[in-house]
Amino acid sequence: MTEDERTALMNDIKGELTSTWSVIKSEDIWWARDLAYKIRWSKIGYYVLFNLESDGSKFFDITKDFNIKKDIWRHMFVRLED
Repeated sequence: MTEDERTALMNDIKGELTSTWSVIKSEDIWWARDLAYKIRWSKIGYYVLFNLESDGSKFFDITKDFNIKKDIWRHMFVRLED
């Protein structure tokens, strides 16, 4: 994946999050990291951590959208205590 493709994917993800979730409070881009095992014949993955503020009502919609995207291999949503 080229730098332009990663930037376009990040903008797409942010757009989906802001259209579905309330606010992106913070974003931590780790970029390239070695994977513990190969995924789709690759040993390198690009990691991004978003801290979101939302009511959570659209959780399943955004999960479904992320599952469809071929460039998002894994994702996880975790609810943090207030």
